[in-house]
Amino acid sequence: MSRVLEMTAAPRRRSWPTLAAVGVCAFATLIAGVDMRLERAGDCGVFTGEVVAGLPVYRLPAIEVVADRKTEFARIEREEKQERARQARAKAGRPAA
Repeated sequence: MSRVLEMTAAPRRRSWPTLAAVGVCAFATLIAGVDMRLERAGDCGVFTGEVVAGLPVYRLPAIEVVADRKTEFARIEREEKQERARQARAKAGRPAA
């Protein structure tokens, strides 16, 4: 084997253990996340003892909602623009897409 080929092949052999370690860490993180979700699933809803319209009523835990204002404003603006376009097509007598 030539010296140039040996120098270029050596880093590849050393990267496999690193890649394997990263894969094991990623898998362990995934498994840990699944375990946490399974534990939390038990306290999902508590029966209140009430029945409304023949269906049981459950008290659910509070949830936290996080949103980016810029993204939400852009989404609302896009939906309004699409609605105006639909109304314009309907007014012109063309079928909506």
